[in-house]
Amino acid sequence: MRFSDLAGRRVVVWGYGREGASVTAHLRDLGVDVTVADPDRTDGPHAEVAHGEEGRTRLLDADVVVKSPGVPVVHPLHLELVASGIEVTSLTDLWLGDNAERVVAITGTKGKSTTASLLHHLLTAGGLRSSLRGNIGTSVLAETDPPAEVVVMELSSYQAQSLTRSPRIVAVTSLFPEHLTWHGSLEAYFHDKLNAVAHGPETVVVPGDAPEVVRRVRDRLSPGAQLLLTDSGGVHVDETGDVVWPDGTRVAAADLPLPGRHHAGNIALALRIAGLFDLSPTDLAAALRTFAPLPHRMEPVPSGDGRRWIDDSLATAPEAVVASLTSLPGERVSVVVGGDDRGLDFTPLVSHLRAHPDLVVLLVGPAGARIAAESPDLSARVFDFFGAAVAWAGSAANPARVVLLSPGAPSYDEFADYTERSAAFRAAALAADGR
Repeated sequence: MRFSDLAGRRVVVWGYGREGASVTAHLRDLGVDVTVADPDRTDGPHAEVAHGEEGRTRLLDADVVVKSPGVPVVHPLHLELVASGIEVTSLTDLWLGDNAERVVAITGTKGKSTTASLLHHLLTAGGLRSSLRGNIGTSVLAETDPPAEVVVMELSSYQAQSLTRSPRIVAVTSLFPEHLTWHGSLEAYFHDKLNAVAHGPETVVVPGDAPEVVRRVRDRLSPGAQLLLTDSGGVHVDETGDVVWPDGTRVAAADLPLPGRHHAGNIALALRIAGLFDLSPTDLAAALRTFAPLPHRMEPVPSGDGRRWIDDSLATAPEAVVASLTSLPGERVSVVVGGDDRGLDFTPLVSHLRAHPDLVVLLVGPAGARIAAESPDLSARVFDFFGAAVAWAGSAANPARVVLLSPGAPSYDEFADYTERSAAFRAAALAADGR
């Protein structure tokens, strides 16, 4: 759907957060007659927003509803709107309807932000006017002057679910369970996530060493779309962890901006896409070496006890924790795991922890408590609060020389968001004295 398709129709924006407010203003600038509803609230600071039953009625009377990403597809009113034949779209879908040809979207369960940020860096270094937008925090409406030639978009599953037009290029970094409450089930999550490749992309890029991802992408891929893999036919990660090109250009694993094979795989994805813009391997390798990693992704932080403290607060899925631990071979690691419990299956993580008894496991929050209850044989320390866990990590009682915050769970049990949890971790690192 395009913005122009809304002319002369009764349009209601569902939700008046940051995105709802911006799309409402944009639609009014375009001359669209639009109102706003937030039926899950009884009141609010904006007089124009219809709340409660009035908001519900307004949505059911609409021709088109522009839904904010925070509203889950399993919401009873969303199901009712769809069943009644009311078109439900989103800002992302409307914007892509007019801009898909210049968009490269990065989606997947984890690795989106790093891959998108790196690709933007590579394209900019290569002389293209690139803009980084989407789920990474910048609205798709935030146009540059002059307009960007390429828009690199981090695309969440919430945003992908509503698409009726795919970006020209899509990369899928990984697929494992996440956001199941919003989508309703694991299969619904995969289906909604891969909706990004189902509506006419030109090219889709997928990790060559992830056969399950390749299979699922093939199942949803639009006919005629080109599927590229990060394998020996292009830039890829070799058996040593180096990133290599078919012409022999190589960046050693030790010189990559982030440690671990999973990060190397995401780097290869970004480089594979950048190569589609006629940027040479030599120039891309040089640009890669100047990339500064994003915060909270295996980020070293200052400490007072001589240990290495690493902030990986954005590792909010069990599989992401396994990948982060794997990137620290030969190190004695204490890892802080847990937080808000979303009911995810921790079996992959617990299996890894059992297989590496030298790890010092510190469990926190409802998720940590569930891991302890479901795995009584696991050698781990359980703490009532995050602060107690990181204080112990900085004490003489901790035999490890690395303290890794890689929680495998969100932060909402104790903190407003992951950045607040990271701040508490950093404060504990600085306060630690090993005594």
